[in-house]
Amino acid sequence: MNRQVIYSVSFYFCYKMIEKEKIVDNISSIFNRYSGKEEMEHEINKLRSHIVELELDVRTANIRYEKSTESEKKAVAAKQEAEESLKAAEVRLLTLEHELEKQREDAPGELSFNRVDHFSRQRTIEFLHALSSFKQSSGPLITVHVAAGESLDGIKDSESLKEQIDVGTIALIDKVVSATGYVLFYSPDHIVNEMIVPPLPVTISGWSTGETFDTVPLISLLEKELGLCVLVAHAGESFVGYSLGPEEFDSFQVIRSSVKAKHAKGGFSQRRFERLRDEDIAHHIDKVKLALKDMLQEFAGSIDHLIIAGDPQLAREITTDVPLDIDQIFSSTDVRIEKHNISDILKQLLACRRYRL
Repeated sequence: MNRQVIYSVSFYFCYKMIEKEKIVDNISSIFNRYSGKEEMEHEINKLRSHIVELELDVRTANIRYEKSTESEKKAVAAKQEAEESLKAAEVRLLTLEHELEKQREDAPGELSFNRVDHFSRQRTIEFLHALSSFKQSSGPLITVHVAAGESLDGIKDSESLKEQIDVGTIALIDKVVSATGYVLFYSPDHIVNEMIVPPLPVTISGWSTGETFDTVPLISLLEKELGLCVLVAHAGESFVGYSLGPEEFDSFQVIRSSVKAKHAKGGFSQRRFERLRDEDIAHHIDKVKLALKDMLQEFAGSIDHLIIAGDPQLAREITTDVPLDIDQIFSSTDVRIEKHNISDILKQLLACRRYRL
């Protein structure tokens, strides 16, 4: 057999082998597509990737849960502590209320002030200087300042303060109505038990103890030079004035109007009479409003307080347009307008109430 024939036979067999492999691959590919194996493997790979993602999500969630669990534990502990403190405070409150009620029941008779006086401004200052000289080394003297609009319960460490003041004194303090606050001077042995209600507002609440009483803040308040505008409102006769000192008015005006007296009879005539009286009062209010407005404008910038006395309802209607930045003090002093003694109006309004408890 020559070489050419051998090459031909070899080439033929190689060609057949290649064709066979192609056929096998084609058959395998057809089988794979027919059986869905490729799709299954592809789906498995997708699932494996998704599982890895889910595992990462689970780990992240576990970390968050552990952190939230720790925060939750802290929150639960804080809540429990707060609830325990609240229960303790409620028990303490009930105990104190029970003790207070028992002491009130045991107190002999109706509690009342030993004495109530009205001191002039100068007389009060003299009294405070005398009080400041009182000393006691056997026990602390207590001075309590309660600002306007506040109460004994609202000042700092009020529970500790109440433990040092007898329940009778506290009950009497609660009876006092004051728009300007008050100052209490108290010794546990009751040698001194005084309360002063000033005509001008106490601005800072607090209390102190020592061998002497702290009279300096109240003396400073009474001696302070302030611009005061005054309104005394009465139907038919009212007063407006301004003073830069405690003795005399620098400017004032008495406003008079014809206002009918109250009608005693009933029926139609009374209703007609009251309607006419209301018209007279409304006219008087307009006149006083105008006078007060002029006074406020004339001394604008130098008015520290507007002191109001007289008929409360009438005064409220007159002061409806007063600027909000002007401090208004409603005085309970029954001031009468005496044209021959105008300065007495100021002295009455600047008087202090002194209670002996």
